[in-house]
Amino acid sequence: MNNRNILILASAIALSTVIFSVSSSAEESGVVNIKINTEKNRKNISPYIYGINSELMYNDVSVGSIRAGGNRYTAYNWENNFSNAGNDWKHISDTYFQQNASANEKNMYGFPAINLSRQCAVKNNAYSIMTLQLAGYVAADDDGEVLESENAPSARWDKVELVKGSDFSLEPDTTDGIVYMDEFVNYLVNTLGDSSSETGIKAYSLDNEPALWNGTHPRVHPEQTTCAEIVEKSVTMAKAVKKIDGGAEIFGPALYGFNAYTTFQGAPDWNDIQLENEEYRWFIDYYLDEMKKAEDECGTRLLDVLDVHFYTEAKGPCGERSCSHYNDKGCIEARMNSTRTLWDDTYREDSWIADSGTDLIPILPNLRKSIDKFYPGTKIAITEYNFGGDFNVCGAVAEADALGIFAENEVYCANLFAGNAPYQLAAINLYTNYDEQGNGFGDTLVSCESDNSETVGYASIDSDDQDVIKLVVMNKSFDRAHTVNISFENNNNYSYVHSYGIVPEFSQVFDFTDNNEKITVGQDVITYKMDPQTVTMLVIAKNKEAFVKNATKTEQSIADESSVNAKSNSIRKYIKIAAVSASVISLAAVSIILFIKKRFYQNKG
Repeated sequence: MNNRNILILASAIALSTVIFSVSSSAEESGVVNIKINTEKNRKNISPYIYGINSELMYNDVSVGSIRAGGNRYTAYNWENNFSNAGNDWKHISDTYFQQNASANEKNMYGFPAINLSRQCAVKNNAYSIMTLQLAGYVAADDDGEVLESENAPSARWDKVELVKGSDFSLEPDTTDGIVYMDEFVNYLVNTLGDSSSETGIKAYSLDNEPALWNGTHPRVHPEQTTCAEIVEKSVTMAKAVKKIDGGAEIFGPALYGFNAYTTFQGAPDWNDIQLENEEYRWFIDYYLDEMKKAEDECGTRLLDVLDVHFYTEAKGPCGERSCSHYNDKGCIEARMNSTRTLWDDTYREDSWIADSGTDLIPILPNLRKSIDKFYPGTKIAITEYNFGGDFNVCGAVAEADALGIFAENEVYCANLFAGNAPYQLAAINLYTNYDEQGNGFGDTLVSCESDNSETVGYASIDSDDQDVIKLVVMNKSFDRAHTVNISFENNNNYSYVHSYGIVPEFSQVFDFTDNNEKITVGQDVITYKMDPQTVTMLVIAKNKEAFVKNATKTEQSIADESSVNAKSNSIRKYIKIAAVSASVISLAAVSIILFIKKRFYQNKG
C-alpha cells in the first residue's frame, strides 16, 4: 500500500472515530436555538467574497476572485517582470514573479497578469484583480540586494509614469528607463481582452498599502506618503484605466489597517485636512470625498470599490495577536470572537484598537456610513485579511464565520492572504464546493437568528427556490458541545438533511450524511448535536428529491469528474468500511494511526 492510500485509510478510520464518539473533554452547555425565515432580510451574496490572493491560487480550492497584490507588487516592473521585496526580504530585486513561468514565458510582458487570467480560468472564471504601480519607481534589474545608497532615482530603478501621453506600443521600450502604467493596461486589454471578456482583467487595484511605502519600500519611496499624493495618483490612474477599459472596476486605496483608515498612518498633511473639514471622522472620509469630487468633475466614476485590509489585532491571555496556542482556551476563544470586530457594536476585543477608545469600530458599519455620506454606491472590499489558525480547526471556524459576516454586511469582494492556510481554504470550499461537484452556499442570504453567540449560523437559498436551505453553522466554543435546535418561522415542511463539515483532525470537507447520527429531523425542528470547534454545512431540503435536483453538477465538475472525484470516492469508500468497525477501535489503533501519519509526513519530506 503506497503512502497516499495509507493516509486515506488512516484518515477514514480516524474520521469514523470522530463521528461515532463525543469527546470526553467536551462539556455540554445546554441548548442553542436557531430560527430561519426565508422571506425575511434577503440579501444578494457577491460570489467574490470567496476570494484569495495569488499566493494561494495553486491550491485545491474553489474561489470566486483572485487578487494579484501585496508588497511585492509595489515595485513590480511589467516590462521585464522584475520586482523588489523591500523590507520583507533585504530589498532584493529578482525574478520572483517568474517562478511559474515556462521558458517561453520568461520574457513575456506582464507575466503575473497573464498568469492571473489563466489561473482565474482554471478556477471557474474567477474575478481577477491586478495591481497597478503608483509609488514612483519599479525594479530595473534582478541583481539582488539594493543598497540604501542606490535609493531611487538610480540605475537600479525604472521611473513610473501613470500616463504616457503618446501612442501606446504592444512592445514597450525596455531601454528608456520609464514604465508607463496606462500602456500596461492597454497591453493587457489587447492581449487578454477587456474586462467584459472571459479572459480580461476585471479590476485594477491602485497599488498596495500606500501609507506604509516609506516602511515597506524605503528604497522606492523613502518619504512618508501624504494624503494629497495618494488622492492625486488615484485620480490620475483611475481616469487612465477608465479611458482604456471603461468597464474595469477600480479598487482603492488598499489601506493596510486601522491607523491607515484613521490618519493615513499619521500623514504629514492629515491634521490640516481634518481641521479644514470637521465632518471627516477618518482618512477614509477624505479619500471618498475627494474621489467623488473628481468624478463630478470628469463625469466618470473613478472609485468602484473602497478597498481596505484587515488583520485582527485581538489578543488572548498570552498577549500575542493571532498566536498559535491551539490548546489554550482563552487564545482560541479570542480568535473565534475577533470576527465580531467587523460588525458587532456590543463587542470590544482585547487589542490596542479597542483600548484607544475609538468609536470607529465595528469596521464594516462604519465603512458603510462613510460611503453613504461621501461617495454613495461605492462597494466594499477587504482584499487582504486573515484571522489566523492556519493549521488548526479554529482557523476554519473563524474563516467560515468571516465569510458569513461578509455576506451579511454585503461586502463585494474579500481575499484571504496567507502563504499556506489549509484550514481556511477548507472553510472556503465548504461555502463554494462542499460536495466536490461545484455546489455551494446559495446566492441569497436569508434571516438566521441564534440565541447564543458561541453557535452562529448563516442561511441561504438559491435565488427564489425555498425547497432547499443551505445553513452554515459553527460551534465556536473551545470545549462545549451544543445541542442546536433549528426551526423555521415561515415554513416547517423540511424532511431531509444532508451534512458536510470540517473536523479538528483534517483540513478538508467531508460528507457526513452516511454516518452522522447527531442530526434528528423532527416535525417542527431539526436537532443537531454539535461538537466544539466544528463548522458544518447543512443542506436542508423539503425531501431528498429536492436535494438531488438542487445538487445539479456544474459543467466544470463534470469535466473534472474523473480526476476530482477519484480522491473523494476513495475516501468515502474507506470511511464506510471504517464505520463498520468503528465500535471496536481501541486506543492502540489510534496510536497506530498517529504513527502511520508521522511516517507518511517523514517520507513526504
